[in-house]
Amino acid sequence: MKVNLSVIIPVYKEERRITRCIEDSLLFFRNNPTIQKFELLFVADVSGDKTIAIIQSYLAKNKEIHLVVNETRLQKGGSVQKGMLAANYDLLLYYDADLSTPLYEINETLALIQNYDIVIGSRGMPGAHVEKRYFKIFLSKCFSFLKWLTLGINLYDTQCGFKMFRRSTLIIFEKQLLQSSCFDVELIYIAQKHGFTVKEKPVTWIDSDMSNFNTVHIVLSFFGELAKIRMNGWKRKYNVL
Repeated sequence: MKVNLSVIIPVYKEERRITRCIEDSLLFFRNNPTIQKFELLFVADVSGDKTIAIIQSYLAKNKEIHLVVNETRLQKGGSVQKGMLAANYDLLLYYDADLSTPLYEINETLALIQNYDIVIGSRGMPGAHVEKRYFKIFLSKCFSFLKWLTLGINLYDTQCGFKMFRRSTLIIFEKQLLQSSCFDVELIYIAQKHGFTVKEKPVTWIDSDMSNFNTVHIVLSFFGELAKIRMNGWKRKYNVL
């Protein structure tokens, strides 16, 4: 069965790798026999580099590419949320512009989403192949324990930038309150509260040497963000009205 797929790609300071992301994505989806229609929706925070200009150069000759430029800095979480709510098709996928998770992982994900509401890439599951700095692996394991302790989320990995959703789950993006890098945790927490099924899938993941993120700063901020999610849950901010 062929599917229609919306792909959301948040971008910020990606001028060194955005061309590869665009070219590889177009090649993959145009030649994928399981995909009938697709769109690549880039949601960009203004960064002062050439990222937006490079994407704009593809728009005229590639009808599948769309660009949304945020008027204010939304960060990754806000950009993904905006893209998801603007998407047109029944299946929605977001991945990072660095393509740390190879595009071939999409094929198995498309098969799994037929039986689940959400499929998330996992770097912590048995079967995952991860090229990652040991310090980041240690931090990831610590964070997984904290998520279980504070929110009851018992998953190997919620932070991998590779997730697919059915359109019926869009309420979780409507309820999303965080824009920071902890937004993935909030999405899973909301999804579980609404009874959506979440399937983890082991993936290949190659750590990018050109990461735009300060790992230590992000990890430290996660403590406060987990507390926010827990408090929002207590206040019933994620519930259906």
